[in-house]
Amino acid sequence: MRFSAVREQGMTLIEILIVLTVAAILAVAVTPSFLYWLETQRVNQALESLEGALREAQREAMRRNQTCRVTINTGTNPTIAGDPPQCLPNGSRQLENVTLRRGIGTAAVRFGFQGRTSSTGTIVIASTSHPTLQRCLVVSLGLGIMRTGNYLATDTTDATAANCQARN
Repeated sequence: MRFSAVREQGMTLIEILIVLTVAAILAVAVTPSFLYWLETQRVNQALESLEGALREAQREAMRRNQTCRVTINTGTNPTIAGDPPQCLPNGSRQLENVTLRRGIGTAAVRFGFQGRTSSTGTIVIASTSHPTLQRCLVVSLGLGIMRTGNYLATDTTDATAANCQARN
């Protein structure tokens, strides 16, 4: 009996099932780390938005030769607003999918006409779905210098400058 030399093209059902199984295993293995990476990006973006609002108000205080305050609400999906509103020319900011808490003295950050602050404070931004994923911003007394960092994962209730570690 002779067989035809013509070869069928395409994939068999078994080959397709093997490829789908391998793809499913890879998807299951990668999904948790991808979701954590996504949350990290959200928290970092919220921190950048907060820092940007504070720097914007500081610049406007010097440019307009007036006092500018930035009011920082706490809780989930907080709002950052300028007082007067012209201190934040880009408008108020709503931080989404994060929780914000602050230390004493940071309910409102006030910048004088020289861009200086009259108080110091620490603000912590945490992921709503991963509470130990935290970033922080510390405003220094006097010059209004700001620094950001990673907040210690073991402290999920307080907001102190000592627990704000420099980013790697």
